[in-house]
Amino acid sequence: MVHAVAGTSGGIGGTTFNGIVLLFLAGLVVGHVVRLAREAEARLARAVELEAATRERERLARRIHDSVLQVLAMVQRRGGELGGEAAELGRLAGEQEAALRALIGAGPAAPPADVSGAGTDLRPLLTGHASTFVTVSTPATEVRLPAHAAGEVGAAVAAALDNVRRHCGEEARAWVLLEDGEGEVTVSVRDDGPGMPPGRLDRAAADGRLGVAQSIRGRIADLGGTVAIVSAEGEGTEVEMTVPRARV
Repeated sequence: MVHAVAGTSGGIGGTTFNGIVLLFLAGLVVGHVVRLAREAEARLARAVELEAATRERERLARRIHDSVLQVLAMVQRRGGELGGEAAELGRLAGEQEAALRALIGAGPAAPPADVSGAGTDLRPLLTGHASTFVTVSTPATEVRLPAHAAGEVGAAVAAALDNVRRHCGEEARAWVLLEDGEGEVTVSVRDDGPGMPPGRLDRAAADGRLGVAQSIRGRIADLGGTVAIVSAEGEGTEVEMTVPRARV
């Protein structure tokens, strides 16, 4: 009897050891399930928020379409018929109509920060520039980059369009094209302006005018990308910006 008690209390039996192992494994499983449940809850909350924002955007789009866009279209049409100062008002109304149509058709805005790790969709940053004189073409699917990289590409495009307005005039036409490659993202900005004579950009940099060098080339170079500028007198200018995905 004494030997039986000593054997039982002197060590951990097989059943007790197995129970401890099972409790340890159960704790790991429960912790994993809790983590998965929290992630699923966060994804559900984001999905609900996105759906609510989409419904509100669609409601506002219908109201804008039924009122503001129709008025702007009428002003543009009547201004063109009347001519003179009214034609200028009509032109401005048409420009605002195009900008509003691009805004309500672009989908929900991308978050300012990359909080989910999925990146920022570059398309809304470009379609916001659409107007009567600027045509923006993007893929039907999202083109995501890290938030900083997307912001820098968007700023470089804005600088290129600003150059078009300053050097080619307010009514110059421009085309922005976004291409999503397997290992890189390419954005080109083309205009129908007078073009540039050979060596103009080099002379501008030598004179201390660094708009293109800093606002466009500098931003893209910091992302590991390249900028190609093709221009000829009387044939317009095209600025092609390419950013490799591996670096951004």
